[in-house]
Amino acid sequence: MTTIQIYTKNGSIVRYQATGHAEYANHGEDIVCAAISTNLQFPLAGITEILGIIPRFEVQEGNLSVDLRKMDLQGKDREINILLESMRLMLRELTKEYPKYLKLVEKEEK
Repeated sequence: MTTIQIYTKNGSIVRYQATGHAEYANHGEDIVCAAISTNLQFPLAGITEILGIIPRFEVQEGNLSVDLRKMDLQGKDREINILLESMRLMLRELTKEYPKYLKLVEKEEK
């Protein structure tokens, strides 16, 4: 099972992380894992490649973490929020469709 944690502050996503494998199918054939990976990496690519902001992130086999806390977002808060909220929307839908393979945990940071 893949566990994804999304952390918000004042209603905005400030970091997210994923651990584990979906284990829906064999490696290379796991559509759930592919969907999760795409949804997690899409906003990261948009933030770095299109908006030109490099958050703290780490990508390893089966693990991904992205941290935007204490960063200068260069006035692009709205664009970043759209990317991250789109990710959250898709992950919620995947969780509904594949609850045995994906756990989504949302937390508010203080």
